[in-house]
Amino acid sequence: MSGPRVIGARRVDDALAALAEGQVIAVPGHGSYLLAARHGNDGSDARLRALAQDPGARGPLHVVVGRRDQAVALASAWTEETAHLTDRMWPGPLTVMVPARPGSGDGGPVVCISMPATRAVRLLCRDGEPLTVRALRRPDGAPIVDPAEVGVRFTSADVALIIDGGICRGPGPTVVDCAVSPPLVRHVGALPESYVDAALMMGSRRRKWFARRSRPGSTTP
Repeated sequence: MSGPRVIGARRVDDALAALAEGQVIAVPGHGSYLLAARHGNDGSDARLRALAQDPGARGPLHVVVGRRDQAVALASAWTEETAHLTDRMWPGPLTVMVPARPGSGDGGPVVCISMPATRAVRLLCRDGEPLTVRALRRPDGAPIVDPAEVGVRFTSADVALIIDGGICRGPGPTVVDCAVSPPLVRHVGALPESYVDAALMMGSRRRKWFARRSRPGSTTP
């Protein structure tokens, strides 16, 4: 059987059609290629884990979005800290962990959400639905960064197509846990921790400024 069909980043309609049929596709991500399926399909995360040869993987569901309202709809709480971080860092290599809205994930208490810098992937989500994703790794744990390597690992029956985004160079996303207060950096990737700290500090200053402005009789300029 032949391998997955490889398409260019502008062939979004082909990828949308495959996703609508319930098929799995491969897309470029931050630091690796990702297996992706339409979010909300029953068993999509388990199928992705099995295809990625990581059936025992644990951890929160990872969902990619193309619009901010899609992210907010997945969360039971979208805090001011989460808003400050995503306002400044999305689209880009930032994943936020937020409390999952009941029925929006795999039943776990937390969902990981990102909005990638790759325009083609954002368009898939913006024009369709959010995507449940799993990073592709070799048996030794190294990320799979080359679309050619993805093509030889799967048949077209498993992965319908690959969006060719070239080599996915660099580290993966930085992961910030916004389900706790104050937010905690769980993993440092492409986004330096100092950037996260600066965004949170600026957001805290804004809240204090608005709090002073809202006090009766305040003359704060």
